[in-house]
Amino acid sequence: MPITKNQSFIKPKQERSQKRFEEVIKTAEFIYTSDDYDLTVQDIAKISGLKRPSIYKFFPNNESLLEAISVKQTNKLLLLIKKNFKSVNYKNTSELIKILIDVIAIYLINNSPLSNLIFTDHSKKLIKDELFEQLNSVSNYNELKIKYSLSIIISCLEEAFMKEGNISPQQIVETKKACLHYLVN
Repeated sequence: MPITKNQSFIKPKQERSQKRFEEVIKTAEFIYTSDDYDLTVQDIAKISGLKRPSIYKFFPNNESLLEAISVKQTNKLLLLIKKNFKSVNYKNTSELIKILIDVIAIYLINNSPLSNLIFTDHSKKLIKDELFEQLNSVSNYNELKIKYSLSIIISCLEEAFMKEGNISPQQIVETKKACLHYLVN
């Protein structure tokens, strides 16, 4: 489910404009992960070869650029989770939770330093909503237990990632323990 609500950037409909839009995001991601540049429209224009008015047409400010990167990263994570859920034949919520934690942790580790943008309030809510729909359809737990379990997962992984810039195997184990302990009690 692509994130589209309440965006501060304007996603174009025409193919040519979509290519420019994607080039701006790609360049912004490069700059965001680089120590050589600041994330400014001027630097994006210089690196991408696009004119500043073209960039402002889609992104009125730097916050909207960060939001667009956040949306892109969140959608990539949700797609990866969905693929992993489809590839397993578990109807056991506990096993799905373990897989979910592993997939999120691996994604965060493999996509650092952009991963911290997944922990915006907007992205966390959308991740929880999407995962709730997927888990609730196969779970034998009540809705509140599932929602709180997802909050535990996101909170634990966010704490670990934002504090260390990485997630250790021990943090993954502890996240699983905390979530599964909550589910069964």
